[in-house]
Amino acid sequence: MGQGTEETVMKKLQRVALGAALATVVAGGAALAGSAADAHSGDTGSVAANKRVVEAFMQDVLNGHHGDHATRYLTKNMSWHGGTVGTVAGRDNVAGLMTAVVTSIPDLHASVQDMFGQGNEVVVRLVVTGTLEGPLLGISGTGQSVRWDAIDLYHLHGGKISEEWAGEDFTAFLRDTGTYKAPWIP
Repeated sequence: MGQGTEETVMKKLQRVALGAALATVVAGGAALAGSAADAHSGDTGSVAANKRVVEAFMQDVLNGHHGDHATRYLTKNMSWHGGTVGTVAGRDNVAGLMTAVVTSIPDLHASVQDMFGQGNEVVVRLVVTGTLEGPLLGISGTGQSVRWDAIDLYHLHGGKISEEWAGEDFTAFLRDTGTYKAPWIP
């Protein structure tokens, strides 16, 4: 086997192992995976607890479409960093943003693909799907199906989310809404 082929096979095996570990976490048998992550951070129990907070936030607020519940998971001075979309500061303002998103996309579903944690940080790779029924980011909702990938970094403090850096693929959102199409996309 050539070196390139060996590397490809190794990467596939690593993804399979990661998938199996994540399936274990989701199934509730995460003691081994959670312990390994906690031991790495040097803060026993916090990584697993932080991951549970982020999972609960995503399930309740995003997938459960309860934007008004966001304040339960956020610190008072929470900041949401959305790159070119801007920064939203303050728990109530971020909850308002979450409410706008789940109201505009009432069938929104955030499907977690990967989740990693270290110390007080949790990284989530997800695929977001839904139907844009109301205005969002200045774009009218007319029943367009939307789908985008995201990688979000959450920082937690005292068991609550204090910051989120949202790496959303807004170009895909703009494409799906007919707002913008990159010239290299067929």
